[in-house]
Amino acid sequence: MKICIIHNLYEPYARGGAEQVVKATIDFLLSLGHEVVLITATPEKEKIVEKSGLKIFYLKQNNIFSYFELSNHNFLTKFVWHILNIFNFAIAKKVFEILQEEKIELVHTHNLMGLSFLIPKKIRKLKIKHIHTVHDVQLVEPSGIIIKDKENSWRYKCLLMQLNIWLMKKMIGSPDLVISPSQFLLDFYKGKGYFGKSELKSLANPLTLNIQNNFVKEKHNGFNFLYLGQIEKHKGIFELLAAFSKIKNATLYVVGDGVSLPELKNRFVDLENVIFYGSKSREELVDIFAKMDVMIFPSLCYENYPAVIFESLFFEVPVLSVNHSSLPEFIKEGKNGWFFDIGKEDDLLEKIKYCIENKEEVNIISKKIGDNKKSFKENNLSLLFDEYKKIIS
Repeated sequence: MKICIIHNLYEPYARGGAEQVVKATIDFLLSLGHEVVLITATPEKEKIVEKSGLKIFYLKQNNIFSYFELSNHNFLTKFVWHILNIFNFAIAKKVFEILQEEKIELVHTHNLMGLSFLIPKKIRKLKIKHIHTVHDVQLVEPSGIIIKDKENSWRYKCLLMQLNIWLMKKMIGSPDLVISPSQFLLDFYKGKGYFGKSELKSLANPLTLNIQNNFVKEKHNGFNFLYLGQIEKHKGIFELLAAFSKIKNATLYVVGDGVSLPELKNRFVDLENVIFYGSKSREELVDIFAKMDVMIFPSLCYENYPAVIFESLFFEVPVLSVNHSSLPEFIKEGKNGWFFDIGKEDDLLEKIKYCIENKEEVNIISKKIGDNKKSFKENNLSLLFDEYKKIIS
């Protein structure tokens, strides 16, 4: 089978969970002996890279600035950029030509921001079978960020946003199959009228950390909490540190990088029980998880399938999580973690104290997670490939 995967980011520009899923999918397909063509974006010169059954087309979008610089600009310039991004005829034409020349049998699209939202139309024109995976709310909100309990604010209800939703529904159309790792996100898009003729399927993402059979939790004194993720305000990290400023008998390890990291460090510079690790490689995360008691997931925005939650559970670390969007699908109160309510002042603080005061319960849950680790061995990539075969047949 010759499969084309289209995603806006890939090595060496990968940034998040979606990129890890794309890479794992490609590696799996190559291991089965299939040919894979990847179309992705680059801020540099366009090039074609070929290696062991994989052919990568790095395409450069001609826009007022690069997709990789998006966070550095104001609303007005982002708006102009987004219009040019949607109707990027040059990228769409190149993708059309690649699909024709490579004789692609199946196209699997992921995030198209930074390429062109005319691409699905080109796929339809060629009558190639099409699967699309949604990773976030990007087809509704261009930033990919919707803050919980702010859904009815002018930002999401204004005429420009409604026009964007109408336009994006026309652009993406109805692929043969639309996949989401959470039912929440499928329901979100269905509720807004997307993918009217598509088959919809919830299919978990693969675990993308290297599985180590010899992993052992490290014994330690005290109580260690972990925050792992982007250092951005919409991730709830400021609220987390504000709560932790009232905690004296535990340590919080903050792992990650982002635009807000300097401000975060300056605001909470006096917190002696907070350790900033910065960005760490995926290999280094193993040693960090080994000495953690609880991972805290305080995100303020809609979440689809946070990889850090499943990585924490794989390494036997229960999760203290917010209780909105997709998260109740994955966190089970008292079995693999606990919830706090972002709408209730000091609820996060109270739940942090609860974990510290009930370390024996935390240890029991950690052990149960370890005993049930076989649940992580299900090969979701095999299930995805089964969907490929169904679509082709």
